[in-house]
Amino acid sequence: MVDEARLTIRRGRPGDSAEVRELVAQLGYTPEDRSYDETFTQVARHPEAAVFVAHRGSRMVGYLAMTHRPQIRLGGRVASVDELAVDGQVRGSGVGTLLLEAAVAHARSLGCAQVEVLCSRARESFRRGFYAERGMVEVESAVYRLVLGPSRSR
Repeated sequence: MVDEARLTIRRGRPGDSAEVRELVAQLGYTPEDRSYDETFTQVARHPEAAVFVAHRGSRMVGYLAMTHRPQIRLGGRVASVDELAVDGQVRGSGVGTLLLEAAVAHARSLGCAQVEVLCSRARESFRRGFYAERGMVEVESAVYRLVLGPSRSR
């Protein structure tokens, strides 16, 4: 388990861009330099988004990006965990749990009716187990995608 006394979770800010990029690379994505920095700053500052980062001492060991928005069918707000990455050297130590707890607390503070996570069935199925073990229920769903630009994943 993670040594919580040495781990801090805080809101991300534009200056975290480079460290988060290292974690994004561990997910297998290689965004273009200029667009990445601009996009990271937009997400960190957007009123309907939040980034949480985990530090062990001065080293960033994880991040979570989420969005929240009104949803007609819910008659309220929905939050979505868009990205969660934990450094491979500390995976399984509780960092991801603490980041998810921060996101859920934030969603509650906004009055969100639910929190959703989109997980790939093809990529590392343990992620689905991670969310289920933390009280999330897998629902029947299909995702359809139309790619409008070049893909930046491996």
